[in-house]
Amino acid sequence: MNNKIIYIVDDEENVRTTLENVFRLAGFIVYVFDNPFSAISASLETKNSCILLDLSMPEMGGIEFQQLLHEKRISIPIVFYTGKADIDSAVDAMSGGAFTLVRKPAANSVLIEKVLGAIKMYKDQDPFSDESEQAHASLQILSKRELQVALLVANGETATDIAEHLFISRRTVEAHRANIFEKLEIKSVARLAQLVLLAKVHLI
Repeated sequence: MNNKIIYIVDDEENVRTTLENVFRLAGFIVYVFDNPFSAISASLETKNSCILLDLSMPEMGGIEFQQLLHEKRISIPIVFYTGKADIDSAVDAMSGGAFTLVRKPAANSVLIEKVLGAIKMYKDQDPFSDESEQAHASLQILSKRELQVALLVANGETATDIAEHLFISRRTVEAHRANIFEKLEIKSVARLAQLVLLAKVHLI
């Protein structure tokens, strides 16, 4: 694991210090930045690496930083780690290509698992493959609300959690889920998660 790289971007010093220790002990090469401007100015290694990114920072937010990476054509998987995520921000982050969003505080094992998952996905998938292109095109047929539900389902959220986040009933969530499965011609959450992951790689 010692060849895996993690870039930690967070404006809180105690969070940066804790995360740095966690990932160094896990065998990662760790680089720490207190703001996105410092990170974007660095020579970011795009292979076998991941950015652990705070969503809410004073000078430039995580989603703005994500968009800037896209504009500069820097392709690195992103795991958002934040305590201030609302549902729209979470969906924007994942729609923009983030691997996932983890809410603070989270167990060290969860963070390491998510980062390793992001690195593996980007290593295994070709963003320009036909399958990735098709997955991205498939998700475009969903409505905005259906896309919100699809991303949250793929991220492991329960129907009850999704209903609470979106301020809708559980029955409405289940109806959206049924529509999503019908439109995408799929039969399982596992297949939905696969499509979302493929589409995220394409978006980066």
